[in-house]
Amino acid sequence: MAKTTALAVLLQLVMLEAVKTARHQVRNGYTQDPVCVKRNCVNPLVPGLEEFGHNVLEEYQGKPWRCLEHVKEEGFVSSRGNLSLQAGFCQRVVSSYPFAIPDLQGRDRDSIIKDQTQRAVTSYVAHLRGLGRDFWDYEKPWEADTCTQLVWKMVCYTHFPRCNQESQESYLRPCANACQGYLDACEVNC
Repeated sequence: MAKTTALAVLLQLVMLEAVKTARHQVRNGYTQDPVCVKRNCVNPLVPGLEEFGHNVLEEYQGKPWRCLEHVKEEGFVSSRGNLSLQAGFCQRVVSSYPFAIPDLQGRDRDSIIKDQTQRAVTSYVAHLRGLGRDFWDYEKPWEADTCTQLVWKMVCYTHFPRCNQESQESYLRPCANACQGYLDACEVNC
């Protein structure tokens, strides 16, 4: 009888705590539900959206951007395919759409693309580490599982956004369906 009563009291305490936290279920982007089991909870939740504590999307929204679909320089035209080759790590992703880079006055296109590629790689490696994966096991993300491929694509979409057809000097955030695809494929539960 004493065991049953103690178990009932313990169950009531757990349920009381669950009710309390259900009222304040989300804090800092993560659930506080004691019944929920976290799985693949990484900060930032979606790859590439934050770097070392600052919001990449806000930073990028504040910069002018330049579309690189067809660039005329010094008497020749670079096509999207040729330009995507310079994107290195992201080349297989950006070859499928016209992409943009920050329009940083006084800097040449190649150095900007190199910097954007480095930021994408850094975001990719950091997110893989957050998922408990080692970059050296996923050097070729296009050959990896769907979750890893979507981490790779998300960082490339963030750092090499699609050209904004409505306002070519504005940053175009990654699509919500790409973010949701990552959450689903990686079975993120926070």
